[in-house]
Amino acid sequence: MNKEPIGLYIFRFILGFALFAIAAMIYWSTSLIEDDINRIEQNVNDLKSDLLNIRIEIDRVRDDLIDRVGTPRTQETKVPKKKSEYSNLLTEDPFYIKTLPEMLGSSFRPSGDYRQATAGKPKNLHPFGNWSQVNEWIGLCSITLSNMHFGIYETLGPGAAERIEQRSNPKTGNPEFWVFLRDDLYWKPLKASYFSKDFRLSPWFTQLHQVTAHDFKFWFDAMMNPFMQQAGAVALRTYYGDIESFEVVDDQTFVVRWKVVDWNGEKKTRYAAKLLTGGLRPLASFVYKYFPNGEKIVQNDSDPETYRKDSVWAQNFTEHWAKNVIVSCGPWVFSGWNERRILFDRNSRFYDRYAALMEKRTTTFKANPDSAWQDFKVGLVETVVLQPKQLVEWDNFQKSNLYASQKEKGDLIERLDFMARSYSYIGWNEATPYFNSAKVRRAMTMAIDRNRIIKNILNGMGVEITGPFFIGSDAYDKSIKPWQYDPVAAERLLDEEGWYDTDDDGIRDKEVDGKVIPFSFSLTFYVKNPTTKAICEYVATALKEIGVDCQLNGVDLADLSALFDEKGFDALALGWGLGTPPEDPRQLWYSAGAKEKGSSNAIGFSNKKADKIIDALEFESDREKRIALYHRFHQIMHEEAPYTFLYTPKTVYLYRNNVQNVFIPADRQDLIPGANVAQPQSSIFWIKEK
Repeated sequence: MNKEPIGLYIFRFILGFALFAIAAMIYWSTSLIEDDINRIEQNVNDLKSDLLNIRIEIDRVRDDLIDRVGTPRTQETKVPKKKSEYSNLLTEDPFYIKTLPEMLGSSFRPSGDYRQATAGKPKNLHPFGNWSQVNEWIGLCSITLSNMHFGIYETLGPGAAERIEQRSNPKTGNPEFWVFLRDDLYWKPLKASYFSKDFRLSPWFTQLHQVTAHDFKFWFDAMMNPFMQQAGAVALRTYYGDIESFEVVDDQTFVVRWKVVDWNGEKKTRYAAKLLTGGLRPLASFVYKYFPNGEKIVQNDSDPETYRKDSVWAQNFTEHWAKNVIVSCGPWVFSGWNERRILFDRNSRFYDRYAALMEKRTTTFKANPDSAWQDFKVGLVETVVLQPKQLVEWDNFQKSNLYASQKEKGDLIERLDFMARSYSYIGWNEATPYFNSAKVRRAMTMAIDRNRIIKNILNGMGVEITGPFFIGSDAYDKSIKPWQYDPVAAERLLDEEGWYDTDDDGIRDKEVDGKVIPFSFSLTFYVKNPTTKAICEYVATALKEIGVDCQLNGVDLADLSALFDEKGFDALALGWGLGTPPEDPRQLWYSAGAKEKGSSNAIGFSNKKADKIIDALEFESDREKRIALYHRFHQIMHEEAPYTFLYTPKTVYLYRNNVQNVFIPADRQDLIPGANVAQPQSSIFWIKEK
């Protein structure tokens, strides 16, 4: 074995040590460079945050100066940096530019606390929850790309977007919407007071963040994520599912491309594509992409479609740590909530000073509508919607000593009556063996005297209806006559469907899948609503007369919501608030939602003819043809009777006389030419100091 000289060992040792030292120096140098880069990035981020804070402070000072001199700040959009060859789909609303400022006067200052009450407390404030009141609160604190012109349906005014342009895609020739955002919208930082004392919140969430195009795409992706089964997201997918792509160009610009179909030889997008694009809203990516310690839920989210398809993120978002907070960027700012109430403050730095005309809004949670009425009588809330049984109490209160003393102080109560854009119904779950037949569902309707409900339970505060559209709209077919109250005819229909009382126990029965079952089902309703409870008690009595056993199942809001989402009921007494025109029956009635968890088609309605009409309504733009389609759809609903359509309520709205600007836009053509909204709009209410 050859031996190497000792000098060679020493040389190798020195060489190895030198290489190690060089490598160590390189590593140390690299680490220093990385540290420097991280510090530079942090400094840049800090600088950006400082600049945003400086800008918002400038805005605040500017707002203060404007308020002091009393100069109206209008909604007028800024002149784009460079002139566009395309027209802007958004048009200025003269009501906010001229009419409202003149009504308020140059000395107007927002003031007062608009106090309201609502029955029940929602489980959470999730951005895609299914409680209508939560969606209303989120609407106060957020912003959509466009705003409807005040009092006029199917119009587009500026909102978060300065411009929306319809362009032609140079590659496909298909239409696409280019959106250009304002650059002065910001998310309000989260506050430690929103959370429990032991909750640790990263400083990341207490910094100012600008609202960008990425937040709008994030809302769209979250809503479209198939693993997101929140009821609000499921419902919205029926409207926005035809968006083929959502491309962010830069922080203030994005492009929305809708599916194009050949419709009667013409390439078309959905009839409501423009309006739905204007209805897009942002979701705070600086909050909902993160854990509370500031780490991202999905570490590698470089794929632009990450939040549209990632199941882990969707699961975390469903139970997100901020689900009891409304992250705010709109005219109102969420200020906290507890078991008793939810609070909002006016966003004094919002670009439109006329978007919120009061300093505060407070909504108190009450056990039932009667508690809200009691609060109104003693002046703890400014407005109340009377329940039918409270009409007599209202008449008596006007003669009371309490109201007499209030009138002496100038504290008067005003009344406004109007038809609500809503209806009440009983929905029959078609997945059950009881209600899978249209004849049986018609029999249920014919066994229920709806006029008796309106007269005796509602004190006349309702109008009988026959279908799913607002009774005052062109979509509603007034030529369709209600199924007459006729228990004998109802019994005959049940006989035809094989439901007989074979054992003489007073309850009809039928052999289903080889087993005889009694016609005994449960009717679920919100137990704390006295009107609904009274209606359901009457329905149970009426159905007993035709040999049907109806067991009442009164539940609280949380259980009602869960049963609705899971379709875990036999029948359900509820109501729907109707959206703004154009009427779109897809959410409630399209067959695709019949078996989908969380869909608004909770009773599992499925009808191919109805689907074809819904599809046709998506693209038909001719007004007369649309009305004909609506009427055909109405006729199918009448024949199939998936619901027993009970009534559209007449609303008796009481308000203290310190609440100003309470009127129905459609009645004030002198102020709003062409107005067609027939309900008061609380967005322009303001509080007069007593």
